[in-house]
Amino acid sequence: MPANAIVTELLRAIQHEISESVGEDLSSKEERALRIGRMAAEMSLSEMLSVDEEEPAAVVCGCGQTAKSKERESRTVVTLAGTHKVMRRKYHCRVCGAWGVPRDRLLGIGVGNYSAGVVALTSEVAAGFPFEASEDFLARRFGLDLCYKQVQRLAERTGSVVSSDELNLARSVAVDKVAVLSQEKPKRLTVSADGLMVNSDGSWTEMKCASFISEEHGRSTIATMERAEKFGELLHLEAMRRGAANTEELVFVADGAAWIWNLAAHHFPDAVEIVDWYHATQHLWQVANAWYGDGTGKAKSWVKHNKARLMEDGADRVVSSIKQWNPTDEEGQKVKRENMHYFTTNAKRMLYATYRELGYP
Repeated sequence: MPANAIVTELLRAIQHEISESVGEDLSSKEERALRIGRMAAEMSLSEMLSVDEEEPAAVVCGCGQTAKSKERESRTVVTLAGTHKVMRRKYHCRVCGAWGVPRDRLLGIGVGNYSAGVVALTSEVAAGFPFEASEDFLARRFGLDLCYKQVQRLAERTGSVVSSDELNLARSVAVDKVAVLSQEKPKRLTVSADGLMVNSDGSWTEMKCASFISEEHGRSTIATMERAEKFGELLHLEAMRRGAANTEELVFVADGAAWIWNLAAHHFPDAVEIVDWYHATQHLWQVANAWYGDGTGKAKSWVKHNKARLMEDGADRVVSSIKQWNPTDEEGQKVKRENMHYFTTNAKRMLYATYRELGYP
């Protein structure tokens, strides 16, 4: 449809929607306006695809010989501006046997029937919503007719590519020392890492995640189900992006697990290491409930008393208190042993009074 015919059709549609909108509320008028916008986009793209669809019957093959095409073939492509049939020629070289579709390459159409815009939008929406909810959202807001399985396939395919690229870059930065230039120059960069169990495809898997915070540049996060070594490389990569090489001070906050401290020591040897208060007090409750009974008055009193000790750089006094406990059952002995180790090995990471004075999180 020529441009002037598109304009005429759109003017007719606009006039119709305006006349039909009389007396409607704002939401209804808004939907009519968006419908016109989608109509304009679809008609315009259709014309754009048709004006340059002519191709020669023969082209030069990569081998230098002639590749020929007998006729044009159509291909259906779902775009952000509607679903369209794209006409293009498929060429064959009898000398080297190669096949090629130059117009697909020119338009950036890959192996699927979706435009790059549809793939990008679907993947971004699916990153924040369940696949079923994404299907509904994409239909209501963008007019995309995709079932949740299609949403899932597009999102997982994109995620696989992005993840692979990120892992390769992280490995290059960590092993080959490829430089990551960052414009961020935070006075203090705080990195916080943890692991949590999530249900994926019917089984429980540990997801490792981390946050990166600076007063000047805000927060960013990463999450992965990769093993600790690869998580460490991703952690290091994002820290470099967030200005770790430029910061005056890097603070690493974690729950006290040995595997996280090993990563911190390897990638950030000069970082100030801190056990977060929540996990430290959780371990106090483990001891108290095993020693005095779940939620009893004595358990609460012991936790309150030892929280105060911890708050004043008193991890050694907490250890001394736990030493006084003499459990006779196997489970109690295990709780004592594990928490003695926890507070002893992390004592230098629990200097909370000192941290407050220095303004640490």
